[in-house]
Order: sequence, then C-alpha cells, then structure tokens
Amino acid sequence: MAANPPLVMGANGMLTPAPFAGEYFVLGRDGVQIEVNNVRTGNGKWKADGFLYLSHVRCVFVAPKADASGLQSFDFPLAYVSNEKFNQPIFGCNNLSIDCFSVADGGGPNGTIPPHSAKFYLKHGGSNTLLPLFFRMLEVTRIEQRRAAAAAQQSQYPEVVHTAPVDEVKKIVNVAYVDPNDPTTIYVTQPVGQDKVMDNDQMPYEPTGLKP
Repeated sequence: MAANPPLVMGANGMLTPAPFAGEYFVLGRDGVQIEVNNVRTGNGKWKADGFLYLSHVRCVFVAPKADASGLQSFDFPLAYVSNEKFNQPIFGCNNLSIDCFSVADGGGPNGTIPPHSAKFYLKHGGSNTLLPLFFRMLEVTRIEQRRAAAAAQQSQYPEVVHTAPVDEVKKIVNVAYVDPNDPTTIYVTQPVGQDKVMDNDQMPYEPTGLKP
C-alpha cells in the first residue's frame, strides 16, 4: 500500500490516479467510504468518503481533497492484497475488506512491516458489477504471480511480471455483467490518457517489480 499516489485531472473532470505506463483502468465507483489502519495519523487510522478506482495493477481510493492529516488517496497494489472478503452486516453498509502490504522498505509479504487493513463501505447501490470484476482482477494477478514464480525456478534471470495481461483484462471487461442497481462505471473509454503517465520519480513503486 502507498499513501498519496500522484493524481491528475481525468477526462471526466474528476481527480484520477496518474497512470503507470500501460495501465488499464477497469472501473470506478463513487459513494465509497474507506477506513484504513496502521497509517501515520494521530490515532493510526484514516477515514474518508470518495471514489474507488480499479485497474489491472491496483485499486486506488481518492478523496475530493486532503484532510488535516495531509492524506487524500491510497494505492493498493493487487499483488499485495490478501484476505479479501465481502461483508454484509445486519446493521451498517455492505463493505469489502482487504489486507494489503506496504510498498515501503521493509514491506511486502516477506518484510517486517505488518499489512494494513482496509474496508471500503459501499454507501449507495448494489455491488454485482464491482465485486465480480474486483475478485477476477485478483485472480488473474495471482495467476501471473504463480507463472512468475515458476519462471524464476527455470531461469537465472527471469522476467518479473506480477500484473495481469492487458488483453486478457479487456476481454474480461467486455463480458462483465452490468447490474442496474450498482452505480459502478465500467470504463469503455479510459478515464485518463497515457499522456498523463506519472514520471519515474513520482512512482510509489514499480508495478512489475513487486515480489510475491
């Protein structure tokens, strides 16, 4: 996980994550509230309302503006997500909970920094578009992780790839179910152009270099 990834103004006039080169955004969802722990605030937690983006590399939560802590957005690499679960409490909003390792030094599955826990509360509408695509992106990411691990055993200098192939992601998006009760937007046209790709010195991590 990374705090405050770079943002740009998207084609829809909304703050949008600056893309990695070749990044493909799958969907966006408004009316989401986030709660995340183990962060650098006074009480170690952060809560905000905003917009959730999902790409083939990561999911990114973006609030309309930074709060007093200076936090406005969080980046969750799909390669570092675990323990994902959809919760339907008797009282309160349905929510998606995940754990995600930090991308900082000492983070990752083999690092010393414990994972962050986050919940995304879906305050408006259903989830039958959002959830299948989210879980499918995690599935194809993990398939690529296993392929990379197998390649590492066969090659002294394997290519490290832990993200889903974009062509495969596009096929998944093209046949995705659209729930009329789910306000999630599936991106047929990308919300931000590759002309706004983040500079190397802005990158919170190298998306093809995350260790499984």
